[in-house]
Amino acid sequence: MTVTNRLAFFSFCIYIESMTTTYKLNTRELESAFIDTIRTTYPNQVVEIEVREPDTTEYLLSSPANRERLMEAIKNVEEGKIITFDSVEQAKQRAEELAGEN
Repeated sequence: MTVTNRLAFFSFCIYIESMTTTYKLNTRELESAFIDTIRTTYPNQVVEIEVREPDTTEYLLSSPANRERLMEAIKNVEEGKIITFDSVEQAKQRAEELAGEN
């Protein structure tokens, strides 16, 4: 069973599942009160803090427009309809050529 709580003075959610607490927040929200919350929640205990970036696939699938674009890109890769370049300059040059054609 998962219990979800929201602390009023922080703008992030705490998801509690068994003995794991996950704090999801933007780095702008990191402040000493966050550490105080951890100290209060787990007094005199050893805690493990893991920092990782969220999976962007979930975000890309969150709206119909983003989902459609992602699926189109995956299809293009699977069908070999991708263009690769050996350098940024080469990509810029091709982009300028295509812009000149329009």
